[in-house]
Amino acid sequence: MIKDKKKWEEFEEDLIRNSKVDIKKNFKIVNELYKFSKKLDKFKPTLEGVEIDIKYARTINGIRKVNN
Repeated sequence: MIKDKKKWEEFEEDLIRNSKVDIKKNFKIVNELYKFSKKLDKFKPTLEGVEIDIKYARTINGIRKVNN
């Protein structure tokens, strides 16, 4: 448990300030997380359900036009 919040925040800020960004490493991590989530079936196909979203958007925009 963190007892000294101010000290912890200083630690975090120092860590962020002094850490170098490794873009290749970050992309590898994101890619592996994406692969793992796909194995768990957490991603739907990108355009699945887009027709419903378009129908809702058209309805909402139509209502706005009538009220103006």
